[in-house]
Amino acid sequence: MKKNRFQQQKEEQKKQNYFDEEEDIDLEDDGLFGKEVLTASKPYEEYFQKFNELYNNHIVNFSAFEEDYQIPLTQPDYESIIQSHFMVYEKNMGLFDFMKSDNKVFDKISASFVFIDNQIRQIEDQFYKFLDKLTIYGELADLHLEEERKLTDGEAEIMICRMLGQFKQIYDIIKKLINYITHLVNQLNLLYNKKDPISKIIKIFNLNFPLDTIGRALQLIYVLDNVVEQNDYLQEHWNYCKRMLKIVKPDPTKFNSNAQNVKQLEKIMIRLDKTVLSGSCLQSVLAQNWDQNVHEKTGKEKNANIPAIKNNKEFFNVLNTYLKERYELFDKTLGTAKEMFERDLLLPTFCVYALVRQLYQNDENRDLWKNFWSLQKKVPMVDGHSQVLCYLSKFLMEVTPLTKKSQTMDPKDPIANFKNYLQRLSGSFQSSLTAQYVAFTTWIVRVDSFSCSQASFNNIDKIDRERAQKYIEERMNQRVILVLQGLTIASQTRNLLQALLLGHFGLEEQSLDTSLSKDVVLAVEMLKAIEYYFEQKYDVFQPALIQNHITKNGQRIIQQVLEKMKANLKSFGTGGAEILGALQILNSILKSTLSPLKLQTMYFLMDFMVAKDIFTNQEKEDFRNILWKLDKLILLPYYVRKVTASTYFYWCRELLPSFFQYIYQHPSQAKRFQFLLNAVSDCSVQLKDCMHLENPDELFDSFRQYVVKEFYAQYLQPLARDIEDYLRIQVHTVLIEKITALNPFKQQVKDLKRLLDIDYVLIFDSIVNLRTEINQILNETFYNINVLNMYDQETYEQMRSLANSKFGLNLINVYLPTQTVDQGNFDVLNVLKNIQQFFTKYTYNLYQQQFVQVTSESKQVYSISIQQIADSIRTHGIGILSTTVNSVYKFLQKKIQMFSQFLFDDLIQSPLVREDRFFREKKDELDGQYPYDRAEALYKEIKKMGTFDDGSNYLDKFRTLITQIGNSLAFVRLLRSAALHVNSKCLEYIPSQYNPTQLESLTREAGFSDATVSTAKELEEIFTLYKSSFSEKIDYINLLLKAFSSINTPENEHLSLFYLIVPTLTLNFIEKMLISKDQIGKKNSTTEVFISDDGFTLGIQFFLTLLDQKAQFDSLHWRKEIKNKFTLDMKSAKTLATTKPNQSQRATDEINMQKELSLRKLNMQYDEFQMFFYAFNSCKILFLGE
Repeated sequence: MKKNRFQQQKEEQKKQNYFDEEEDIDLEDDGLFGKEVLTASKPYEEYFQKFNELYNNHIVNFSAFEEDYQIPLTQPDYESIIQSHFMVYEKNMGLFDFMKSDNKVFDKISASFVFIDNQIRQIEDQFYKFLDKLTIYGELADLHLEEERKLTDGEAEIMICRMLGQFKQIYDIIKKLINYITHLVNQLNLLYNKKDPISKIIKIFNLNFPLDTIGRALQLIYVLDNVVEQNDYLQEHWNYCKRMLKIVKPDPTKFNSNAQNVKQLEKIMIRLDKTVLSGSCLQSVLAQNWDQNVHEKTGKEKNANIPAIKNNKEFFNVLNTYLKERYELFDKTLGTAKEMFERDLLLPTFCVYALVRQLYQNDENRDLWKNFWSLQKKVPMVDGHSQVLCYLSKFLMEVTPLTKKSQTMDPKDPIANFKNYLQRLSGSFQSSLTAQYVAFTTWIVRVDSFSCSQASFNNIDKIDRERAQKYIEERMNQRVILVLQGLTIASQTRNLLQALLLGHFGLEEQSLDTSLSKDVVLAVEMLKAIEYYFEQKYDVFQPALIQNHITKNGQRIIQQVLEKMKANLKSFGTGGAEILGALQILNSILKSTLSPLKLQTMYFLMDFMVAKDIFTNQEKEDFRNILWKLDKLILLPYYVRKVTASTYFYWCRELLPSFFQYIYQHPSQAKRFQFLLNAVSDCSVQLKDCMHLENPDELFDSFRQYVVKEFYAQYLQPLARDIEDYLRIQVHTVLIEKITALNPFKQQVKDLKRLLDIDYVLIFDSIVNLRTEINQILNETFYNINVLNMYDQETYEQMRSLANSKFGLNLINVYLPTQTVDQGNFDVLNVLKNIQQFFTKYTYNLYQQQFVQVTSESKQVYSISIQQIADSIRTHGIGILSTTVNSVYKFLQKKIQMFSQFLFDDLIQSPLVREDRFFREKKDELDGQYPYDRAEALYKEIKKMGTFDDGSNYLDKFRTLITQIGNSLAFVRLLRSAALHVNSKCLEYIPSQYNPTQLESLTREAGFSDATVSTAKELEEIFTLYKSSFSEKIDYINLLLKAFSSINTPENEHLSLFYLIVPTLTLNFIEKMLISKDQIGKKNSTTEVFISDDGFTLGIQFFLTLLDQKAQFDSLHWRKEIKNKFTLDMKSAKTLATTKPNQSQRATDEINMQKELSLRKLNMQYDEFQMFFYAFNSCKILFLGE
């Protein structure tokens, strides 16, 4: 559990009151009145009869459609198009309209307490919406950046400032809650005042209703504290905001403000800092002066007839009785099969206990404190809001600590107890869930059975009256049982699931066991299935009809007691009139239409009904059950949503991949997939309500994309691969004898068809058609493979046919035309068939953009330019571009791995390290130029390492590898140029200034048919696609560069010295170029002959850019060193010794010839170096990016 970071503020805040300001913003108050949809009158009965006939006819006509399209339990439907929601609305019906008894004082007291409770319930709904915004605060739209948390300067301040309005509204709500709580506390103090005559009546009753109201109000504030404390970004960004205010305050005009505005903002921020954002707001609230009769400063009583709260023992006894009864309830129900919503009462009860400790500071009641402390053995934490946990031990130790620590408290270590609780829960989760699953399946069967027996219920008019009455009562009781059973199963399953997931979420060092994934998925599916059944089987439950039946039973009990009460009113003595008034109001409410407001009133009146011996024990129990059932039925949508909502799934999103994998590995569970996706989408409202981002929908869109991405990665793509493997095996077992088919009796065979039979799923607001997506994946796969092996097209046609008959997949024909008349002998597909041989046997010319065949004996030389590639694209279609680039990418992957292995070798790495050390030490002496002699010496050293059978050495192989990589990049460049050439040809007949968006509007204005307008729209899209493709060119080379940028990691540190071997490589390259050109024109040459090989230059530039070593290579000043070296060599050759005195003419001619040959050789070498450097500089343009 996290420690409270605001403990140091606790004592200070207890002494201060930050809520004594007048309210600035008031809440919208709808009052006690609602609106009525229908009013009772005679015309109403006539129209109702007509509506009834129309509705019945609609049901009959709609039955066939319902049978065809109704989705069973195993595949939940999406939100129904036609829905009926029944809610009671009352026009001009206030509290005093139905609180009419013979005792006016009692009516006023009742109306006062019920009114405040109703107001707090309205505030509660609004307050939790604010908590949604605080809970989600700090989350970034890019989920992959969550761990890095890199915000630009000022972004955190902007985010927190967007929340200032929300903080201010929360502050105003808390002030309103304080006013209500103060009123309730002082009202109860007055009612239990011995000096007041009414106290003699009230003391015989236990007014638990207003104490429940106080507990719920204080609970909101404590949940706020936990939300603030457990969101680190709130406090971090708030500190940034306070620091920003300090910067602005000295000179407001510099920031386009003034001193008055800054001062007002500072006042608000100080108030918020001490209250809403303190993390200990409940302590500040409890430190208020609750006794309005006691002067805050002097401590004297204002009215001597009204006792101080701290001296009111009757009120203290009522509070203690309330807390003891609640503890007994928790002790009996928590963690048992009887538990339903009792866990939700823990925090309100603890908050009332905290208020009692504040009101009566001299009485700690250590026994009650230890009793509450012991509850954490059953439930150590409760769900505050969303993923926020509230720990019982933390509340007792920080909000209501004992002055002297108890030595007998159990458990002694709350953190160890929490860990043990999670271990026990993880160990027993499967067995507990299995018990719930058995109850769940039984409930589902009963609901379906009850739904199927509706026909017998419709024939009830044929049964005699007595049997009919008995049958109706039996059916109603069954409906009630089904509703309560469904809520109970969902509530207990929710408690198990939340405790497991959120418990591990709160305890960061203890992760969730992956073996529990299937059980968690099952629990989620159960919850959403129950929600689905309550929505789809509404005609089975009919809450409004059941309410009518239950209220009649309640009326019978109240009527009997009321008649008995009236007959013997004098014998009841004190409190008899109030009890009679409560019974009269109850009777009138039960005779009317029930609403949530009336339900709250009945709960309050229950405190009076249980007094004395007015009811028998059986009558008390029966009426309590009736009221409890009415509560669940009147607020059924609320309770269903409460027990089935899974808003915490956003915070457990790391578990989604494992959940998707589990469903994929178990095809029998595929039909329930939609339930899991529905649970994931429960957090959509919370995500859309975020206020800290500029666009509130960014966070929702990001999470939706994450879920869709994981769904594709963990479900769709593996399914496509398995279907492809199945099709291949089935087809090739017929074509190839050595391949045997899978034997389902000996090998585990996955039922892939069941994974496809769910047809479509709804992910948030996106409908994904599984067969369409699988079709697209397989079409692309078959096309790419068939491109490389066109002779297998008949095999793929058989696979396509099998996919249609076995899985219902409609794959396209992957047949490709081989070539066209004007295409010539070259085809891109031939290159892809043997890409290694092509990049070895062809050399690249950078300036002509063509590949020329390397020849040694052949008299013919083939060349490939843009025109041949363009013809190939026109033949096979534009789709061949991505296929070709993907093939080149795979080729590069293998070659770059070999490149890394060569530099990793110690025989290569050691000399490079030596050269690096030498250059760094002698850099100043060498004038920053890497010596030619050192490069030549390194070349000779590598030559001595050995040679291969063809006479080449290691450096030759490394140069060839780099050349092949450069040729592959050159081929991609050529492909891109050819694609632009084809595209430009298609745009020849489209005017450059033509606006294609005019077509649709022109055809629509001309009054053409819808088909013509649709065709015009499609033509617009085609024109727009071509024009955008022509203007916004895709740079495949830089895309490949980005794709391999991940190579720059600490693990590949051996590549950091690549730039030092480049000079040596250039020497090897120049030597090879001179040998090749020297063989041109010679007959019977056994050496490979070529004129240019710019692929090597392109490869060198690619690696220098990829490894970010351009600046380091430039620091060698290799071009300048080459120029200086050859300048000196040529000068030496020119100054060669001339004729000696006694030298013959023949010797003189030989010296001159040697001089000529030396100069020619040096010139050829220098020219080749110059050509290399020209091409090297030209290649830089290709890697400039955008």
